[in-house]
Amino acid sequence: MTPASSDGNAQLNLLASGRMESGIALLNGGAPEALREAIRCFDEAIELRRRLPLVENSGFRYGLAAGWINRGDALTHLGGPGNLVDAVNSYTAAIELLKDPPAGDDGSFVRRLAIAWMNRGIALEEQKCEPALAEAMRSYKEAIRLLSCIELDPVVLASAWINLGNASLRSAAGTLAAEAVGAAEEALSLLAESESKELAAAEAGLKARHILCQAITALPGGSTSSIEPDLINKMTDAVEGALRLAQSWEKAGVTCFRPLATQFFHLGALAYEKHQSHFLAEFLLDHLESCLPPVSAAWLAIAGESLSRVRCGLRNCDFTLLATPQGIRQLEILNEVRAAEERFQTLRSLASC
Repeated sequence: MTPASSDGNAQLNLLASGRMESGIALLNGGAPEALREAIRCFDEAIELRRRLPLVENSGFRYGLAAGWINRGDALTHLGGPGNLVDAVNSYTAAIELLKDPPAGDDGSFVRRLAIAWMNRGIALEEQKCEPALAEAMRSYKEAIRLLSCIELDPVVLASAWINLGNASLRSAAGTLAAEAVGAAEEALSLLAESESKELAAAEAGLKARHILCQAITALPGGSTSSIEPDLINKMTDAVEGALRLAQSWEKAGVTCFRPLATQFFHLGALAYEKHQSHFLAEFLLDHLESCLPPVSAAWLAIAGESLSRVRCGLRNCDFTLLATPQGIRQLEILNEVRAAEERFQTLRSLASC
């Protein structure tokens, strides 16, 4: 390569970088017209870098792949059937450029390759059809395989497991629910050390628990009274862990998890009400009384309705065998429910002040 051609390549690469920077700024804006302009910027950067000696210089190849990935991201954000298909094609183009890392690669190629696979899966999943969903799962698995080979922030690998779990849950009317359970548990194991310290890890941990609970109810028999005790315990443990995590961040001044925490509180109330009514009052009071004031009116309503249903069910039971352990336990639960309802009257009064 002559000095003149070397200077020309450097100039082309510099121009491409400028178009990339402009596109990324527009991509972060998120408005449809900004996204369309971002795509134009990335197209220009791609055309410039295609003229570079990609075989001789792996850095140029790496930069061209980045252009395809960013183009795919913009198309995915823009949405729509045609754009999503084009996004998948963009990520596939990036994968072709990155799949053979240069000798001595420090992990940069593998990391960007994994991102291309993961984002390809997201674009496929957004197409919301079974063939695309199956291909999305293959993309997520490839991302997981690659990310497992390098040292990086565990949130990234956990996010790939969460994406796989979500896709598995949506696939073929929940027939892959067991795989979704496993994927969610893999994510939670990766986040165990960081979710109480890092906001991104906490968000991922809550998402993983949400998928875990959904997947358990989607398992054969999961939505019926015949659900296995170990699955009930797995679900309630996930709910309890999610609520403790959200409440710990709430105490640190982070309030963005409130809507998801409400969903977990409602799910926990239903799970205890249906499967472990002897723990219902304790669950409700523990989490209501650990909330920062004022106590949520929505949570109080969820608790009151759940207790009312249990109380009505117990009062309608056949108590002709009160001397039996089962009958005695039913009376104990009824007393616990009544005591909890009295406590809720106080909490309601405090909430209305």
